[in-house]
Amino acid sequence: MKIKSKKDIKLDRIELKQDPDDHATAVSPVQSDKPDIGKMLDDVIKRDGPFFCSQPFIHMYIPTYGFAHPCCNTSMNVKKHIAEIGIDGVWNQPELAGLREEMANGNKDRDRTIKTCYRCIETEWLGFPTPRIAYNNDMKNDKEEMAELDRLVEFVKNNPAAEYPIPDKIHTAQIKVWGNYCNLKCLMCSAEDSSSVAEEWIALGEYTPDEIKLRSEQRSGSTVPFTPPLIRYEDNAIDEEEFWRNIKKTKRIQLIGGETFLIKQNIQILERCVEEGWAKDKKLFIFSNNYGYPKMEKIKELLSHFERVHYKCSMELWGPKNDYIRFPSKWDEVERNIRLIDSLPNVDIGFAMTLNPISIGYVDEAMKAGEEFGIMPSYFNVTRPRWFTLKSLPDDVRDFYLDRLYAQDFKMIQKCTKAIEYLEKREFDQSLYEEMIVRIKARDKLRNDNILNHFPEWKAHFKGEYYD
Repeated sequence: MKIKSKKDIKLDRIELKQDPDDHATAVSPVQSDKPDIGKMLDDVIKRDGPFFCSQPFIHMYIPTYGFAHPCCNTSMNVKKHIAEIGIDGVWNQPELAGLREEMANGNKDRDRTIKTCYRCIETEWLGFPTPRIAYNNDMKNDKEEMAELDRLVEFVKNNPAAEYPIPDKIHTAQIKVWGNYCNLKCLMCSAEDSSSVAEEWIALGEYTPDEIKLRSEQRSGSTVPFTPPLIRYEDNAIDEEEFWRNIKKTKRIQLIGGETFLIKQNIQILERCVEEGWAKDKKLFIFSNNYGYPKMEKIKELLSHFERVHYKCSMELWGPKNDYIRFPSKWDEVERNIRLIDSLPNVDIGFAMTLNPISIGYVDEAMKAGEEFGIMPSYFNVTRPRWFTLKSLPDDVRDFYLDRLYAQDFKMIQKCTKAIEYLEKREFDQSLYEEMIVRIKARDKLRNDNILNHFPEWKAHFKGEYYD
């Protein structure tokens, strides 16, 4: 692996009228008004006990744009770029330190938790599982990492405001600083996570490259060392030795893009782990759209060396409907690659889909596919882009989706409970609906596609010569 360590990168703090933290405010997928996360947190604690998460203590998440987050389920990020502080420098940033202190001390203070953990809080308040619960449960399976977590929590309790010790072990590292190259233009994705989405935003005139860059700067309060649409590995300027030290002490490596296996560094990580003999003691957590890989057999062979592989298929539904939402995916290839990887004895296949205004009415199709693999697909609630949340879903289509799901047999209805409850609780927002129609029309024309070919129940909402 060749990583250019650009020690001369200079990033300037920006004076903003708005506090960067305000860019990570709670956005409910179903409520029109801003949710009262504080009250929801009170209810969750009263029902389930202290709100604790292992993530800020012993996990590492650095996304494509180089500003670390406490976890992958929050928009809250630290305000210094990885090029300034390095990987080890992330642990003592105030955004993580404040969160750890609140959680280690039983939620006596909660301001940072409310700002950071609003997605998990609302989802748990609604009665559904979250990444927080999943990560806490995963920790219990790895005794050495669990002991390290206990040590770190005790340190925070007994040493208020002290410098946090760099963990001797990391449970999950998701260091995806290799860039945002992706081959798909998923409706619910962002320019920071997909170069193809960034290119489409620019082609549609929705954003200029400078405006995309400004999004990251407003969130962080700092200049950023990249120019959209493509973020490259050179832009984040990490130190290679420091990176491998962290990988070596990590139990579970999480690989994600951009698009995971179209980014060469992710393949090199697998190769190094196999060459060094680390793979047999490591777990992998992989997200992949399973499309566009010319060397899938090589990837399969590399994966076979690891202790365990949890292979999450990022997809919408099971079948060609996936290709519309995750354009220009081709379902035949997607399914072929899923079945190839599923043939490995050390792999657990998982499906991850979003509950968005188009897919939510067909979750039964994903459930039926999951039954074949002995799993229940997991849902991610779409909160961004704001125009693609359930609040954009018109009443007639919402009712059509409810009728579809309630027409299933009892066992399937039980499996679709989360989708049904979200449909029933959603509050309609006319302005977001109008924005969604405009944006989907623009994408259909640019892509030479047509939503009505895949989701004809939307016919009343797409008028004009193109759709006639």
